[in-house]
Amino acid sequence: MSTDGRLQWWQRLLGFDPIPAPAHVFALDAHRLRYGQVVRDRQGFRYRNGSQVALPPDAFHSGMLGGPLRDPAAFSRKVGELVGGIPGGAGGVKEASLVVPDVWLRVTFTESGELPRAADAREEVLRWKLKRLVPFRVEELRVSAVEVAPLPVQEEPSRLLLGFGVEHLLAQLEEAFTANGVHLGRITNASLALLSAVELPVDGSFSALVLVEEAGYTLIFARGGEPVLHRFKGLSGPLLEGPEGGFITRDLKLTRNFLDEHFSGPPLGTVLLVAPPEAEPQWAERLREGLGAAVVPLDGRHLPGLRSEDPAAPPWRELAPLLGAVRQEVF
Repeated sequence: MSTDGRLQWWQRLLGFDPIPAPAHVFALDAHRLRYGQVVRDRQGFRYRNGSQVALPPDAFHSGMLGGPLRDPAAFSRKVGELVGGIPGGAGGVKEASLVVPDVWLRVTFTESGELPRAADAREEVLRWKLKRLVPFRVEELRVSAVEVAPLPVQEEPSRLLLGFGVEHLLAQLEEAFTANGVHLGRITNASLALLSAVELPVDGSFSALVLVEEAGYTLIFARGGEPVLHRFKGLSGPLLEGPEGGFITRDLKLTRNFLDEHFSGPPLGTVLLVAPPEAEPQWAERLREGLGAAVVPLDGRHLPGLRSEDPAAPPWRELAPLLGAVRQEVF
C-alpha cells in the first residue's frame, strides 16, 4: 500500500494497491499546453523542468463541457512540438498524466448500493445514476467513479464520486498523445489535482479549496484530504461585481449551510484560494463573506516537500496541479 496516507481515498477503487504515477505531467486549457517533470526523492518532490506551447485561439469548439478539437492533426503537431523539446527528445516521455480544466471534466456525488463487478454492467449503473443528476446526454460522456466516505445520514450504504467528460474530446486528446509516443495513464481535472497537492489537516476538521479558472470556479470541502463536497459554477464574465457577484455570495452561503446541516464537529478552517493574482483581493472578500472563514492565497507553504530546480519555474498556482497529478496514485 502507499505510504502517503492522504491518498487513501484513491486506494478504495476496486481494492487494488496503487503504484506511483509517472513523473511527467501535461496541463491543458483552451490557450496552451504545458509540460512539467516532478520527481520524488527522500525529501519530497522536485520540479525539474518544464515548457509550454501556445494554441490557436479557436483550437476547440465551444460547449458546456468543453468541445472537441477543430483540427486534431494540428493539435497533434503541437503535442509533438512540446514532447520533442523535452530533455531526452521524443523518447524521453512514455507515460504521463494530463490535467484539464474543471469545465471539461466535471465531478458530482451519488449514493449507491453494491456495484456490479463486470465493467459493462458497472458502467451502465453509473450512467443511469448520472443521467438523474446532470442535464447532459450521458451517452456521449466518459464516466468513472471512486467510493468516498458516506454522509452521516444517507439512504444507500455507499457514496460515489462520479467524474464525467465528453468522450469525443477526451479520446481526441489521448489519440494526439499516443501519436507522439505518450500514453496518458490518467486524465484529471485541475481542482482534484490541487486537492492531492496541498497539505490539509488530517485531524477530522474541514478545509476548503477554491479554484478560479477562466470558465468558472470550483469549491471543494474536504476532510482528511478527501472531498466531501465538490461544486463547479460557470461564470459569464471575469468580474465579481453586480448581480453575478451577489449570486456567488449567495451560492457560497448555501453551500456552507449544506456543510453545517450534514456534519457536526470542528468548524471550517482556512480556505485556500487559487486564482489569478489580479483577482485574489475580490475573491478573498467574496469568500470571507460567503463562507465566514479566513482566506489565504495558495503558495509554497501549502505544498510541503516541493522544491524547484528550474529558475524559470511557473508560479505556485500552476505548479500545484502538476504536483497533485504526480501524487495521485494509479491503479
